[in-house]
Amino acid sequence: MLLDGTRMQIAFLKDLVTPQEPTSPYSFTNYLVAHNRLEQFLSLGTLHPTRLEYADYFAWAAAQLEHHVTYGTTAEGIRPVPAADGTITHLEIDHHDPANRLRTTAADHVSLAPGGRPLLPPGTTLDHAVFHSSTFLSGIRPFHERGRHRPYRLLVVGAGQSAAEIFRYLAREFPTATITLAHRGFALVPANNSALANAIYDPEAVDLFHAADAPRRRGILTELRTTNYGAVDDKDIQAIAELLYAQRVRGDARLKLSRFTELAACRTTDALAHVTLRDPLTGQSLTDRYDAAVLATGFDHREAADLLTGLEPHLVRDPDGELIVRRDYSVQTTPGFRPRVFLHGAAEHTHGPTSPVLSVLAHRAARILDTVFDPQQDKPADQPATLSDSLVGVDQ
Repeated sequence: MLLDGTRMQIAFLKDLVTPQEPTSPYSFTNYLVAHNRLEQFLSLGTLHPTRLEYADYFAWAAAQLEHHVTYGTTAEGIRPVPAADGTITHLEIDHHDPANRLRTTAADHVSLAPGGRPLLPPGTTLDHAVFHSSTFLSGIRPFHERGRHRPYRLLVVGAGQSAAEIFRYLAREFPTATITLAHRGFALVPANNSALANAIYDPEAVDLFHAADAPRRRGILTELRTTNYGAVDDKDIQAIAELLYAQRVRGDARLKLSRFTELAACRTTDALAHVTLRDPLTGQSLTDRYDAAVLATGFDHREAADLLTGLEPHLVRDPDGELIVRRDYSVQTTPGFRPRVFLHGAAEHTHGPTSPVLSVLAHRAARILDTVFDPQQDKPADQPATLSDSLVGVDQ
């Protein structure tokens, strides 16, 4: 989603380190200094850099950590290693290195950051004509190469920020294409960016959320859903409304919003996307063909189930089948299981809407490190602590 001109939706100060250590050399501010852009950035008077610049900041920080990290490595699975008395003393992680050789690494603890997986309607297969918003730029590139002024028929499915930005991008980049934005509701819903609602992304709110019971947590997630999901910034809604009005003035109809519409089926035949859209109010369906269908249908940020399969007998779940995750982001495990398995981004049901976003990233990392190096913090009674514990991070 590094579209030209798009900006971060959180303040730059919520970077990798600043909320925990403002003087860290890995801050966004120091990145600006290193690139001789601090004064120019300050002159912009914004807290929200472009996503392109923030991605470059991440790459800059990552490059400085190359001697600590093996990039290009794919984790395949995690296995518990038992002692003679049956106690699980440590873990083994199978992974393919950058040369695709299978390796195994032993660890006292594992920190999992699996990321979100695209949410797709059942039976949908991604290919050159059907692609998820997470691969939008690479998916749309062939259409640029074939010619921006061809009369493409393009479909965007979704009602969130990504769908709105992609719709605007396509309208700008393909001036003769027919572009349809299909979504379930009556209209795109404004994101709740109010200061009081956004307090849910403060570290103190994570404490409050984690201490609440399951029904209260679900209520909070429902109440504040539009702070992060299924909602669009006001400026993008206004921009789309102006696009639609301007074409009405011209007597044009190439840009369309299809309300009360959901994706029922999608397949590629003869190089075209054959898409069945259904009206959930009437039940009526219509199948049409498009040169491309872009699915801005969100992500599943739940547990890294494939990596945790080997640990399943040792993981503790609640009555709803969800993993029980402690305040320090470690999964609750059975007695005698000594390693910690930490989850980044996959604990929204226990830690609230901050779980999959950047807002408390620095606080989350600090909490995990504090637990590893000061094991008495958040230590469950069944797990003896040692100060020699080490940590392996697995980020797919």
